Amino acid sequence: MTSTPSLLLRGGAGSVLRFEGGGPVTLRRTDKEHRIPLAAIQLVHAEGRSVSIVLTAPEGTEPRIYRVTDVSEAAALAFADAVTAALPAEPAPDGAALVTTFALADPPPRATRNWIVGGVVAAVIVAVDVFIALRAPEGEYAFGFLMALVFGGIGAFMIHVVGGETYRQWHLPRHGITVMGEFSHYTNNRKVYRFTDATGGRHTYTTTSGPGRIELAYDPRDPRRVVHPAGPYERIAIAFVTLLGCGIAGGSLYALGAILFVTVKG
Repeated sequence: MTSTPSLLLRGGAGSVLRFEGGGPVTLRRTDKEHRIPLAAIQLVHAEGRSVSIVLTAPEGTEPRIYRVTDVSEAAALAFADAVTAALPAEPAPDGAALVTTFALADPPPRATRNWIVGGVVAAVIVAVDVFIALRAPEGEYAFGFLMALVFGGIGAFMIHVVGGETYRQWHLPRHGITVMGEFSHYTNNRKVYRFTDATGGRHTYTTTSGPGRIELAYDPRDPRRVVHPAGPYERIAIAFVTLLGCGIAGGSLYALGAILFVTVKG
């Protein structure tokens, strides 16, 4: 006798799709949770990095569809196969009527969470710095620890901002869809271009300068991820800044490790 596996998919925007063997499929969003009985499901469709759960519906009505995106492609296929294998031979005629939805408690406001996290991080940094000041052979080690943190933060910021742009400049022109953007208007002294994706959706791209029409490359899974392909010299400059950030962050981590090692060793 074989057992049905328990599977979990984590998608974009905090979505979590769970299937516990023969139980219902659970879809958790940031604000609510849907529990979908197997009898309510018509089919489960995996396409690329997305999974769609299509409910049964009375004849002549549109079925309700729950979709989760930005999941692992292999995991999406495994999830669809597992749920499909567990579906009953005779589903209910109106699946939407069987779905139960629960509101989730509102999470703390983002600003509050940021203050809490910032306070905890600051407390840890102060405690470690005091420990270094008391235990290290030289008093300058405590100052060096703080400076290494500052430069490490600068390096991490460079990697996060410029490194992300480096990846998009490399990935989207090769694996995305390239279209022409038409200048639309100015917003805060920045030029706004409009373009249409392959499904007919309209989007905007903002930049500081450019002609009337520019080339844009976007991610078909999320057309909001779009870049204006840079020239070779600009790509080299962006890559250099990314490598510089890696060097700064790596050197700072080495300095932090050395200071803590000397401090603990005494």
